[in-house]
Amino acid sequence: MIALVLVSACAPRGQIAYAPDPTVEARPIFVGSTRAELTTNPPTRTETLRLARYDVTIPPDRQPGDIVYASADRPVDPQTQFLVARSESYPDDRDFRADLRQALARNNNEAIVFVHGFNTTFAEGLYRLAQLGADFDLPGVLVHYAWPSRGHVMGYAYDRDSALFARDGFQDLLVELRKAGARRILIVGHSMGAALSMETMRQIVISGDTETLSRVSGVVLISPDLDVDVFRAQAHKIGDLPQPFIIFTSQRDKALLLAARLSGEPSRLGNLEDVSRVADLRVTLVDVGAFNTREGHFNVGNSPALIALLGKTGQIAAVLEGEQRGRTGLISGVVITVQNATQVILAPIEG
Repeated sequence: MIALVLVSACAPRGQIAYAPDPTVEARPIFVGSTRAELTTNPPTRTETLRLARYDVTIPPDRQPGDIVYASADRPVDPQTQFLVARSESYPDDRDFRADLRQALARNNNEAIVFVHGFNTTFAEGLYRLAQLGADFDLPGVLVHYAWPSRGHVMGYAYDRDSALFARDGFQDLLVELRKAGARRILIVGHSMGAALSMETMRQIVISGDTETLSRVSGVVLISPDLDVDVFRAQAHKIGDLPQPFIIFTSQRDKALLLAARLSGEPSRLGNLEDVSRVADLRVTLVDVGAFNTREGHFNVGNSPALIALLGKTGQIAAVLEGEQRGRTGLISGVVITVQNATQVILAPIEG
């Protein structure tokens, strides 16, 4: 665990850098944030939702799963680095909503909202969403909710508090999406961002805003750093969970092992072994531990083999959509159904 902390602390951190040619093709990412200054680290929290747009260029010379950041000690390279072509801040939410409405109209009124996890800078969360959008060829408008993570491996308690602080801002962003015309919103929450996503949906139910929650057409939790009992309580308060509801897990996730130790628990939702603990919930757990990369905390986005499997294999997509519940003999996985929950254990084909 000490080695994991030291390696994480020494890794180069992502930062915003601009492409030398602002006219190059870039994918727009709309941003909502409760960081007072978006790119400043460590951040200052604000109760006012900051609204912005960043057009991110995707380097052509890279492997799926790779994210290369610009460095202050060498020239930027659009061929290998993720960069920003242009950015815009919206002091008025009406201007933000107008631009968002146009983007939604061009994308079947679909949006994908990414909620980053613990120890993440603004640039890292932004580029991660751009990478996922490119590697999985995600349809719809990409939206990044940048809550104020300290962006430091020793800031775990601070980030937990920040995730709770950021619930109102995330709800406000989802309302902005609904008012801009989003009919289908897919929420993708990673690590501590998964806990924030669940808390916000629970809060929306308590507030009685059923119209906004009805626009959430699916939820994906990647390596959720979330107590299982808390997750169950949140899910029961939400009621009918948006479908599909997919949870990517791995018992080899070193970051969640450390989080469990810090929390005094045997496991977190993201490294849950016993699917019966969520058997009464309509969820699909996808075990991707066989594709472990790095510390195993973002296999979905880091493993080229897993990206190819999830992005291009129709059989896996069918399982994730719940069309093959209870079946076995899948080319690269085993399907186990326990009451309402389904567990899919993926493995490399050669295995």
